[in-house]
Amino acid sequence: MAADRSAEIERSRVEFSRARRAQSAGRQLQVSSRRAYEMLRAGLRAGHFDGPEELAENTLVNTLGISRNSVRRALSMLADEGLVTRAPRRGTTVRRGIVQVHEGEMLPRELHEEESWRRLEIEEISQCVVPTTRLLRERLEIEDAEVVMIEQVFRLDGEPLCVRAGYVPLPATPERYFADVVAIDRRPPRYEALFEQLFDAPYGGGRAVVEAVPCEERTARLLGVTPGTPVLLREVVVRDSSGRARDLHWTHFRGDRVALSFGVDAPTAARASAPAAAARVTGAAATGAQRAGAMSARADVA
Repeated sequence: MAADRSAEIERSRVEFSRARRAQSAGRQLQVSSRRAYEMLRAGLRAGHFDGPEELAENTLVNTLGISRNSVRRALSMLADEGLVTRAPRRGTTVRRGIVQVHEGEMLPRELHEEESWRRLEIEEISQCVVPTTRLLRERLEIEDAEVVMIEQVFRLDGEPLCVRAGYVPLPATPERYFADVVAIDRRPPRYEALFEQLFDAPYGGGRAVVEAVPCEERTARLLGVTPGTPVLLREVVVRDSSGRARDLHWTHFRGDRVALSFGVDAPTAARASAPAAAARVTGAAATGAQRAGAMSARADVA
């Protein structure tokens, strides 16, 4: 087994060295529209492409080290999603960016700035008291017979971004809660401040699960997509600083417009040994845990 492993390592070393020499000599480019697409989409999300010259095919072939056909296919994929526009003799230009929503938050952080919040529109499409189900009771850790439900559509620059359905334990005066939500939606603060304003308790984090799902017909109409289009569905249970569950919501995000950002922390075993490691290595720390799958991800929301 050891000899086989040594031979495998040597073959890999030789192949890697050959690829490096070929690339240095200018004879080989990567052939992968998927890798080109991944890097270009991440660049769009980061706001790296300010001018059309940065998306020129020649420029991208040189900067990415990927073949022209692969670059061209990746740009066509981005154009199909409505993120860029391609035209003969005018090249490729950015049509719209990708919105990045951080873990547990409802909105991109930049929208809370003074000049940006006017780009956002929040429409309440349903406000009511509904019977609890077994799932609602388990998630909210209550025995109540009813909960408050609010359904909203979020639009950015006039285009649908997400549809949110939220459930909270029945307050003493539901009408006041509904009024507070509507008032906040005219100019929503950061989520921590919003949470404290609604529940009169400090924000304590929560738990999120994200899945890729086909969009059903009614939600598709609200999001402006074709039924069956893949969307991101995020379930979040939000707690106050004492650990009490205060809010459960499901949000359907348009997959072509939104990227959900999660932190990746050390696993549980490493986290348990962090105090000892910190004594040996200045600044060492490990907190939280995350497990991710191909079609779903679960994360702590801090």
